[in-house]
Amino acid sequence: MAEVFPPKIGAPAARALAAAGITSYDELARRTAADLQALHGMGPKALAVLRDALAARDAPAARNADRPSPAPTDAAVDGPVDAYLAGLAPEPQACLAAVRRTLRTILPHAEEGLRYAMPAMVLDGTGVAGYAAFRDHCGYFPLSGKVLEAAGDAVAGYRHSKGGIRFGFDERLPVALVRRLVELRLAELAAVDDGTRREYDRNGRLKAVGPMQQGELHGAWRWYRSDGTLLRTGRFAHGEKVGTWTTWDRDGNAAKITTVPARRR
Repeated sequence: MAEVFPPKIGAPAARALAAAGITSYDELARRTAADLQALHGMGPKALAVLRDALAARDAPAARNADRPSPAPTDAAVDGPVDAYLAGLAPEPQACLAAVRRTLRTILPHAEEGLRYAMPAMVLDGTGVAGYAAFRDHCGYFPLSGKVLEAAGDAVAGYRHSKGGIRFGFDERLPVALVRRLVELRLAELAAVDDGTRREYDRNGRLKAVGPMQQGELHGAWRWYRSDGTLLRTGRFAHGEKVGTWTTWDRDGNAAKITTVPARRR
């Protein structure tokens, strides 16, 4: 790839890079996806172009010319995450494959996909954890600007920014650390005051979902058992139970129905 920087990302994104002092691929590689996302004028399409351009530049230089391109560590190339890992040199590939295995163990109910052009674990369309390879390091990204701050001393021994942790190709993130970061992210997803709140167990299984309004449960809610079957449905009005409430058996039949009258406020 020719050393043309930046690639075609549009004038607003190019100005954002220049304003941040990012004028080369080497400087770009030092920034996390969250760092770039925070730049005014930087959109999802521009982020994807930058990530692809950086990967295309770095992958050939990092490979040993005497060895063939490695096969994916975990599985055949049958999805975007496998394709991402397959395109890496052996050292970063092994590093990220370890992160992937850890996340799969911690979040067996999550889906895999790409967020900001990097592999990620996703719950109901929301990214919970992402990871990526750069020229001289790997990165773990909680896909939130608050998680690492909340982690405190747990990440004190790592180079990190507001958006992600950096670690060498030969390093392996402790399972306990990754689990802690995932738990903080899941707690953040449940801390919704306005909009849809989703509560998960520590393995990423959905426990409850429903709307919130000004910090109160408001609207139709659903609760699930640990085996994923629907347990209960009901409605709230400004934090108070109203209307019909149903308890369901594991076969999907209504086992108990009660009616709660609305209270005058």
